[in-house]
Amino acid sequence: MMFPRVVLPLCRLAGRPAGWMSGVPRMSSSVRSAPVLSSRVQGFCSEKAKAEVVHREQPQRNSNAATSMPGYMPSNKEKWMLVFTGRYPSKADIPKEVSYDELTAAKDKMRVYVATLLVILTFVCAFGVAMWGKSERDRGESLLKRNQQRRADIRQKEIADQAAAAAAEEK
Repeated sequence: MMFPRVVLPLCRLAGRPAGWMSGVPRMSSSVRSAPVLSSRVQGFCSEKAKAEVVHREQPQRNSNAATSMPGYMPSNKEKWMLVFTGRYPSKADIPKEVSYDELTAAKDKMRVYVATLLVILTFVCAFGVAMWGKSERDRGESLLKRNQQRRADIRQKEIADQAAAAAAEEK
C-alpha cells in the first residue's frame, strides 16, 4: 500500500521548523519552537507519527538557553564601532559575545558614516581646488605658462651643458 509511504514523510516534513524547510540555516539549533503540523497533513498522520515528529524535533532546553546562542567575540575595533554607532554606551557594557546580526548592523552603519564623510571631503576638496585655481588665475599664473617656463629652463641648461662640454674638449 503506497499511501502510508507518502503520508509519513509528509508528517515528518510538516514537523520540521520553518528555517529548515525554506533552506535557510538557522543560527541556533538549541532555540527552536516546538514543531507544528499543518492542519491539512495532521488529519492524515497517525498518533504514532505525530508523537515521533514531536519527540524527534523537541528542543533540548538548558537553564542558560539565552547564553547558548552562538555569539561572536568582537575585537577592540569592533567594540569601538559598537559604541560609536550607539549600540552600547561604553566598551565596558559590551558583553563577551555579541550576536552576529548586531555586529553586522553596526558595521553597516559605520559604512554609511564613512561613505558620507568621504562625500563631504570630496566636495570640500573640490571647492578648495576651485578656489586655488581662481586665485592663480587672478595672479596671472597658468599651467601653460609654467610648462613654457620649465621647457625654457631645460633648454638653457642643455645649452650650458653643451658649452661646458665644448670648452672641456678644447682644453
